[in-house]
Amino acid sequence: MQWIKNFILNNFSETFLVYIKLVYKYKRKCKSILKTIIFAIKALFKFYAPSKKFIKGKQIRKLFNKVNIKINDEDRFVYNLDIYKTIHRDNRMIENVTIDYSKVLKLSIKDFKDINSKLKDSEYKENQKELLLGIEEYIDRECKEIEKSNIVNKEAIISFLMNIKDKKAESFEESLQRILFFNQLLWQLGHGLNGLGRLDKILEEVYNNDKKNNKITRNEAIEMIKDMCKILHQNFWYKSNVLMGDTGQIIILGGKEKDGSYFCNELTYLFIEAIMELQIPDPKVFLRITKDVPRELMELSLKCIKTGIGCPLFSNDDVIIPKLISFGYDEEDAYNYVTSACWEPLMVGKSVEQNNIDSIVYIEPLYKMLEEENLEEITEYEELIEKYKKYLEEYIINYIEEINKIQWEETPLLSMLTDDCNTALKDVSIGGAKYNNYGLTAVSLSSVVNSLYNLKKFVFEEKKYTLNELNEIRKNNFKEEDEILRELKQQPNRFGTENDEIIDLSNMITGCVDKVLDSQKNIFGGKIKFGYSAPTYISKAERAEASFDGRKNGEPFGTHISSDKASVAYTELIQFATKLDYDNHRFNGNVIDFMITPSFIEDNFDKMIDFLILSISLGFFQMQMNVTSSDILIKAKNNPKDFENLIVRVWGFSAYFNDLPENYKNLLIERALKNEGKSI
Repeated sequence: MQWIKNFILNNFSETFLVYIKLVYKYKRKCKSILKTIIFAIKALFKFYAPSKKFIKGKQIRKLFNKVNIKINDEDRFVYNLDIYKTIHRDNRMIENVTIDYSKVLKLSIKDFKDINSKLKDSEYKENQKELLLGIEEYIDRECKEIEKSNIVNKEAIISFLMNIKDKKAESFEESLQRILFFNQLLWQLGHGLNGLGRLDKILEEVYNNDKKNNKITRNEAIEMIKDMCKILHQNFWYKSNVLMGDTGQIIILGGKEKDGSYFCNELTYLFIEAIMELQIPDPKVFLRITKDVPRELMELSLKCIKTGIGCPLFSNDDVIIPKLISFGYDEEDAYNYVTSACWEPLMVGKSVEQNNIDSIVYIEPLYKMLEEENLEEITEYEELIEKYKKYLEEYIINYIEEINKIQWEETPLLSMLTDDCNTALKDVSIGGAKYNNYGLTAVSLSSVVNSLYNLKKFVFEEKKYTLNELNEIRKNNFKEEDEILRELKQQPNRFGTENDEIIDLSNMITGCVDKVLDSQKNIFGGKIKFGYSAPTYISKAERAEASFDGRKNGEPFGTHISSDKASVAYTELIQFATKLDYDNHRFNGNVIDFMITPSFIEDNFDKMIDFLILSISLGFFQMQMNVTSSDILIKAKNNPKDFENLIVRVWGFSAYFNDLPENYKNLLIERALKNEGKSI
């Protein structure tokens, strides 16, 4: 029980929280208090984290030598993850990151050692040296266990793993195994929510060479991809962050090239086909598209979405890449962007930008303003707007001050694989990467926009209520005020509708944040970006008071870029979204979120393809679809055993419906009913 001694000696470090989180995740999986208690006791004896008296590289080496290696004889590939072993940590772990897998396919441990040998003597150099020795020892241990196993292709797997030491990956199958190997290292070291990158582009050369030399067929390739995805899906309960299914394991496909052409290849199609055949929620697929995307690729994508697994998510390179370049990213990096966990653009291999630190909650400064100001003295709508902007600016400044207090845990593995760290002899945790920006998500913009619009109408134009009167009604959670609540909810012009005043108000609010961020830097001197989408539309709303949009205490905020009006057509929501301002700092994930029934897609398949292709040209940022019906969701909630494999889209990921908390199930049902024009 060395870790308990370490825990006591290290003043209640973050490491103990990892143990608590592990037990919580198991409880979430098994849903049994008794089983969880038994698991917690067993885990206590199995849990291990090396002492912080060692430098980080040596800690990692000791950890790799303690990891319990298990080989599943039925798997094509080897993937080992010991959930009871972790690295010691005192600070927040870097997550939401994708390493450059093309680098580990081309470079061996020997190559990394050669690079390391040329570095100036320092603790930074020693960390990587110990890390590389630890990886080699881990490979040797893994190969010994494979030799003792009954795995069918043991000789090939042993060769693939031993080649990591001194050779580049030569074949498609070997490349998949190497990607899995480094991916398991990331998870073992606590780097959660890590993505897979642009696999169709990364694997193109080895796949084409194998096909040219008759070493692989299309069918064999798709089976390998399916095997890889199934392995990544194992232990998804452990990999999941806030909710089951929230693993961040995202595969990026397609994309715009610097010459303006659209990149896709046979692997682009194979990955989508594999995910569609598997019908599992994780890993997920993210398709970068442009106006030149092949129609047949959109057709395959829509067929995949129609199954209900919620992917691919569409990301419009025609809009996104210019925003990245304008923000300050080099062209080469911008054209090769991936994402952090869900949809937030990330420069692969160049940064560890933490794009999901927390969410801006637009309604909080509105509450503060209503509490602190003399509302009777606010007689003009413009005055109300100016006061809200003042409180919003103060809120953002204070917010940045808080996130700049975060300290990050040292990470030799990410530093070794990230540009500029070796040149600066600086770990990514202290700003060694080429790009060191932060990213924020945001919620409740729709509640603020709708609230301000309602106040303008009922207080300042129609003078039906005073601001003070309506605020008291709101603070009382609209108790016995059903008529007022109905009025506030049913105004025709709301967030998500193609109304110039609503659009201008939305852009004014985000513009206010954008202006403040022009003068703000993070602790590394990097910039701070934000977006219109966030996963916290329920969690941040649970303690939020009622609002003037007709939202009662604790009710969810709007989901991403969507409308709470049943009558809003998909085309209108697209028009609304394309008029939102994504300039400057406003590009950290901006997702249109549709609820749509399978039958609607089935009956209008060709029209849907036309709609999607036209929408790309109109200039939406990103889009995802939740394909289900209220009837299915209600039946699944009432009879969960009959719908164990029902998958739904949640934030930027998909999950089994049965794994979701009740409030998420209820919101999905409510949105589906609204979408279908049914009463709630």
